Amino acid sequence: MMRAMKRAMKRWSGAALAVCLFASAAATARAQVTVDDRVASLTELVKKKSDDQASGVVDGLAQAYAGMGEEDKKKAIAALEKCLSARREEGDDKLYESVVTAFANMGEAGQKATLKSLKSANVDKRRGVLASALRSLGFHKNPANVKTLVDYLVHNEPLVVAGAADALGNYAELPEKTRKPIVEELVKNYAQFASAASNTQASNKEKGMAEERLNIVQKSFQGALQKLTGQEFKDAPAAQKWFNDNKNKKWPDAAGGGS
Repeated sequence: MMRAMKRAMKRWSGAALAVCLFASAAATARAQVTVDDRVASLTELVKKKSDDQASGVVDGLAQAYAGMGEEDKKKAIAALEKCLSARREEGDDKLYESVVTAFANMGEAGQKATLKSLKSANVDKRRGVLASALRSLGFHKNPANVKTLVDYLVHNEPLVVAGAADALGNYAELPEKTRKPIVEELVKNYAQFASAASNTQASNKEKGMAEERLNIVQKSFQGALQKLTGQEFKDAPAAQKWFNDNKNKKWPDAAGGGS
């Protein structure tokens, strides 16, 4: 009996050791994957149009970015920017979406890359990608980008407007003098969408289209306004009334509970 137990213990110890060695080898293998390896893999996958796998590599570069040296960071950013020049059919946006989303987690260089990407045809002409790029830009919370984001509130595509509104919601921690103008622009543009949707002189078709556009942006406007003011608004008139009543009052430095 004792001999059997010893043999069993020996086998268990050997198995445990094998598992530990395997885990250690796997961890070492992961650690040895260099930025150059990732970039080479990304280039090949983009060339093959294997965008699901390419997007995984893009995410991996973004996650590893903070721990990279400066030269590797430059290589990573350059590789991602190059992806935005790849040719894809209209509606085939996965690669571009993953790239602009990754820029949000790549520090100041990612912010600069996002601003640059707004002028790229594969971003500017694709409303979903452009909306994601604007959200990525807002993630950096740089006051210098507020005007850029506000300018997109008048874009002809409501999906892009929603992206800009979502991005502006990230500025809730800024002081009153910066938040008030943002809130004013959000309220004004929200009201325009709501007014078009309630226009009694419009044809049924026009009103239906206006209602559809309002539905696309409404949640984003309401969410951004709630973050910036600490208030919840059921619709655009409620937001407009609150702003008219409070625009000349003192706001707290951080929007937490409104006034």
